[in-house]
Amino acid sequence: MLGVGPAGPRGPWPETPPDPDALAQVFHERFAAPPAGVWHAPGRLALMGEHTAASEGVGLYTALPWGVTVALGPAEDGEVHAALPEGPVRARSATAVAVTGAVERARREGIMAPGTGVRAVVDADLPAHASLGRTAALRAATSLALSDLGGAPPPEGTDADERVALVARPGHVVRVNHKNLRTAVFPFDLAAEDLHLLVADTGALPRRDLRRRREEELRRAARALGPLRAVQDLPEALNRLPDAALARRVEYAVTEVHRLNAAVGLLRAERFGELGPILSASHLSLRRFELPTPDVDLVAEAASRAGARGTRMTGWRGAAFALVGDDRLERVRANVERAFSGRGPRAPRLRTARPAAGAHRLR
Repeated sequence: MLGVGPAGPRGPWPETPPDPDALAQVFHERFAAPPAGVWHAPGRLALMGEHTAASEGVGLYTALPWGVTVALGPAEDGEVHAALPEGPVRARSATAVAVTGAVERARREGIMAPGTGVRAVVDADLPAHASLGRTAALRAATSLALSDLGGAPPPEGTDADERVALVARPGHVVRVNHKNLRTAVFPFDLAAEDLHLLVADTGALPRRDLRRRREEELRRAARALGPLRAVQDLPEALNRLPDAALARRVEYAVTEVHRLNAAVGLLRAERFGELGPILSASHLSLRRFELPTPDVDLVAEAASRAGARGTRMTGWRGAAFALVGDDRLERVRANVERAFSGRGPRAPRLRTARPAAGAHRLR
């Protein structure tokens, strides 16, 4: 496990969602004109399979009840002007880069005229550093706004996270094929079974971003073995690899395919409460990727001991979640908090969620 950066959640996680009318008023005050509209896109929770993109695997995601809201309108000077409620942002900030990227894509696709500019004011009730899809939500909300204003069909998204933000439905999960971004939507009605997702933002981030290294390892393994999603004889495949570290990465990627297929089978049968052991097995297997930080592991272990049906790391950074029944929710929350007692700022932020709607216009 590589070193972990300063512990503790980073940045705000507002308790209430942005008010679209208030955001429109901020836009009007900043740009001396009302916005053309206000759009929202959700963050996403990666349930399984998100680490298999490089091996052309499949991921299972659900939209979160928190996300990004954008008030947007045209700019006559042809430039992109991005701001937060408290003021403008730097051109190199993540917010400005995401909005500019969506504008450039809309121009390439003929949705916007080449010289058309955009003004945007962005607000969110989703933490920026918790691997919950905030940047993808901003791209999705901006892309949907530009498509609506240009009279174009809804955008499809350029990666799995953005695709989920655009097509998600309440009470459902989205399966995304990482090779071609094709999606399928399955029921995941947690309310019907008195279940919740308890989401934990630990803020424990690896000092190095492992994504590129792990993805390159999977590509190197695929060059030696062929498509990893098609591996049938895992022991034989592992014996053909040149080093033990690469074998561990492949073991995770191949077995995750089988776990995800089992999860989809339960979803098709609407047996949502039985997903827990598969989620926990996936979390344990991620140790073959050297991904869960000690704090993320501690969340998973504390939740499991208190009666969570399943727990797992989500994304590439310091977030985790647990599938928990109504009757165990407070007990699980308390046990996670107790596990971090005395650790000061290292205590994770905990929120409950159920699958939410995809991107849509608010006003």
